[in-house]
Amino acid sequence: MPDIGSTTRSVACVVLAFLLGLAGCQTAPHAPDRTVVAAHLTQRVGHTLPCHTVPGQIALPPGASLDDGITDDEAVAIALWNNAAFQELLVDLGVARGDLIQAGLLPNPEFLYFFGVSDKPFKYAFEFPIEALWLRPIRVKSAAREADRTADRLAQAGLDLMRDVRQAYADVVLAKERVRVAGEGVKLRGRVAELAEKRLKAGDISPQEATTARIDALQAEQDATRIGYDVPILEERLRNLMGIGPLRVPLALDPSPPPACMKFEPDALTQQAMASRPDALAATEAVAGAQARLKFAKLGWVRLLGIGDASSGRANGHEFGPALRFTVPLFNHNQGNIARAEAELERAVRNQQTVAYQIILDVQRSYLQYQQACAELDVLLTKVRPEVEGNVRRAQAAYQEGNVPIFVVLEATRQLLDNHLREAQLHGDLRRFWAELERSVGRRLPPAKQDQPPALPAPRPAEERKPK
Repeated sequence: MPDIGSTTRSVACVVLAFLLGLAGCQTAPHAPDRTVVAAHLTQRVGHTLPCHTVPGQIALPPGASLDDGITDDEAVAIALWNNAAFQELLVDLGVARGDLIQAGLLPNPEFLYFFGVSDKPFKYAFEFPIEALWLRPIRVKSAAREADRTADRLAQAGLDLMRDVRQAYADVVLAKERVRVAGEGVKLRGRVAELAEKRLKAGDISPQEATTARIDALQAEQDATRIGYDVPILEERLRNLMGIGPLRVPLALDPSPPPACMKFEPDALTQQAMASRPDALAATEAVAGAQARLKFAKLGWVRLLGIGDASSGRANGHEFGPALRFTVPLFNHNQGNIARAEAELERAVRNQQTVAYQIILDVQRSYLQYQQACAELDVLLTKVRPEVEGNVRRAQAAYQEGNVPIFVVLEATRQLLDNHLREAQLHGDLRRFWAELERSVGRRLPPAKQDQPPALPAPRPAEERKPK
């Protein structure tokens, strides 16, 4: 007869070798990191991220400088490297990576030993949850989907930051234009006041009329003083978004001209955004992750414990044998967690629809606002501006000859200044709406008279984006 003790010891060795092999086969699954988010942004908008940043230290990307004038692109690049809130969000990549690694780990086997005492034999046992072997791929898939969703979400946060920086940049440029227009208003109304004083000395007008012109000039100076403080206030917001608040060097902006007015097909832009915008991809990953969690919940009640134990025996002195312990689902087969997972899946599906509707709204609204600014600017420059400038010249000449009262000149001057101010406002709107349109589409749009950039690759179906 074969030696039962040697056979059981051989089985124990095989089981131990199998468990050690499982431990050796565990590798950390691939998780997205900063390079993945950087690739997203580079492909979409031409900007990248640093591999690592030190909290509290300001680092300028290659080619960016605060000394020779900052363009809006440089401001965006500096913000992606230094914005504190965005750098804080990027830490979520490490959290997602940790969750993914943890999902791929197998539980450690447990060893139980009973010391032998009088009238009681010693006993020891090895225990390992076998169900972990087939539940591990489901856990890894769910964690991998969540990690991919995190990367897509952070790419969208990068696009949002770029939009905010470009709009803050446009606000500073607009504020400086308003200061310039206010200065022009002070000069124009000052000249009207001087003209009124000359006519007063000549006896052509009353002191009240001259006083009205002088008060109007003083009010223009008051407005210019108030508007002058808008620039440093808006510069502080831009500094904060760029992440350079501690640097108190002057911000010398070098703005590019406002984007030229162009026509696009908004429905085509909407379809591109719904297929490739990072928050749309994140919503897709959320649905796939919820499906994996539902599958895990339906199997999560399973407990199958492999046992190998041995105890002293009277015949051979040492007996080792295998055993199994498993759950019998008479009362509980994880109904509560299954219901929760089903609800989370439904919420993810509905959120996917919500994101799609939001994308439609973003693209359509920003495109209409952009076209609105273009149309109004065209009317202002081609129709209103010539009439206003001609009216100012005629009013000043007529007042100098004594043919019209001072109020006609003041009203014509006000219309000219309002026209200049509205032009500056529309140029700022073009910059703001263009930044919003590119953020809504999820990529850079081609400037005027340039070839269309290559379209973004269509996202792979969810079933093909399996974790490594």
